[in-house]
Amino acid sequence: MTTYPRGSVRALAHSVATGELTAVELSETWLGRLRDAHKRTNCVATWNTEAAMVRAAELDAILAKRGPVGPLHGVPITVKDWIDVGGLPCSAGYVESRDRIAPRDATVVARLRDAGAVIMAKTTVQVDSPLFGPVLHPHDPSRSPGASSSGESAAVAGGGSPVGIGSDSGGSIRLPAAWCGAFGLKPSAGRVPTTGHFPRVGERVDGRTVIGPIGTNVADLTEILAIISGPDGRDGGTAPVALGDPADVDLHSLRVGWTVGDETWTSSPELAAAVTNAVSDLASLGAVAVRVVDQHLDESWDITMRYWQRSLLDGAAAERQLTDWDRFRSRALAQWNDVDVIVMPATMTTAPPHRPMEASDYIFTLPASLTGAPAVVVPAGLEDGLPLSVQVMAAPWADHIALKVAAALESR
Repeated sequence: MTTYPRGSVRALAHSVATGELTAVELSETWLGRLRDAHKRTNCVATWNTEAAMVRAAELDAILAKRGPVGPLHGVPITVKDWIDVGGLPCSAGYVESRDRIAPRDATVVARLRDAGAVIMAKTTVQVDSPLFGPVLHPHDPSRSPGASSSGESAAVAGGGSPVGIGSDSGGSIRLPAAWCGAFGLKPSAGRVPTTGHFPRVGERVDGRTVIGPIGTNVADLTEILAIISGPDGRDGGTAPVALGDPADVDLHSLRVGWTVGDETWTSSPELAAAVTNAVSDLASLGAVAVRVVDQHLDESWDITMRYWQRSLLDGAAAERQLTDWDRFRSRALAQWNDVDVIVMPATMTTAPPHRPMEASDYIFTLPASLTGAPAVVVPAGLEDGLPLSVQVMAAPWADHIALKVAAALESR
């Protein structure tokens, strides 16, 4: 008999497939939980309640006739406002875009629907957007939830959604997941189509932005990645690279590098301890702890600051920024070749008092963004009631290795 991790999306789908619950009952339950989370956090931008219940009833009828439509049959999910769900508003949180209605589903949304998912709602963005207002931390309303996938992280970590879809350019999945206490995955650049992301992104206009999952366990991140990965014939930046299976990864053969910061950028003592404890856990499971690595944080900062200000640069300065970015990526990847994963903080501190985001908040998420590497955020305990998290980064296209190591840390 097949067993699934308790509380995982496959376990939820299994409960529907076996008749323990109907898709309608499952959606009703989770919509109630999402309403409660929204009252505490303001995590919902647009409700899709009526359409969700209609779809759940359709899935129940389909199941009775011919069985599950896919691995997520009947599973309720949420989607970040920046990702199109056909027929629903998608404004990016800007007042001037408030009347924009998505003409069709983003590729990832269509793939999730095809797998049987039920879209409950679109989630809010930023810490305090002009359109949606402030998003509150799910465990302490006086604290920041992070951005930009703030509502998605608050919904998942606040118990309102089993899994959700966010997007990440410089850390917009990983940072809010870390501060809120959720699991978050930034896939390899080019792994998942960004078709249907608003504002529009792509390999040329923003080679860093990826779409990925936020969940309550690593199994769900792995499941969702398998569903949303692969070319769609529209996003020219998505490569036909096969997705590896974490089950095929042998921890005993893995070489682990780590860092807690450098002379300029350092994590809090509690987060530094979380990283060293994670490395010790991996060593106890058979991995080889190799060395402290240089994440080139100063250079990451300089290149990213110039990237974020690129509209103000003249032609020569813009070309220098791109050249420096390419050189940084080549040099960094070459220097990390003797390790399979790097364990590091996701943030410098736990969630700070509610305030606007600062560029420096993202310092530990920038290296993966600039190199296109996959990175997974894993909760690692609490400090004064606030989540601690570590980040596991692997080489580009080695998403399965990052997920395997993240699962090992989750189990510890």
